[in-house]
Amino acid sequence: MRNRTVTASAGESRLMDTEELRAYINLGRNNVIKLGEEIGVKVQIGRRVLWDRHKVDVDFNSLTGVK
Repeated sequence: MRNRTVTASAGESRLMDTEELRAYINLGRNNVIKLGEEIGVKVQIGRRVLWDRHKVDVDFNSLTGVK
């Protein structure tokens, strides 16, 4: 597996990889993947799977009632 160079600092990028999403919502890998697919935030580019931070925030805000 190749190591990637991180070019954006944490919190600035709209798309996150699975490990960043795990840290963002504090869940395990399997639960993050299941939740991300259920709420429709999965973005697949080739074989790479990324998650849309904005859609995650919108979904969680609708659950909690935050505007």
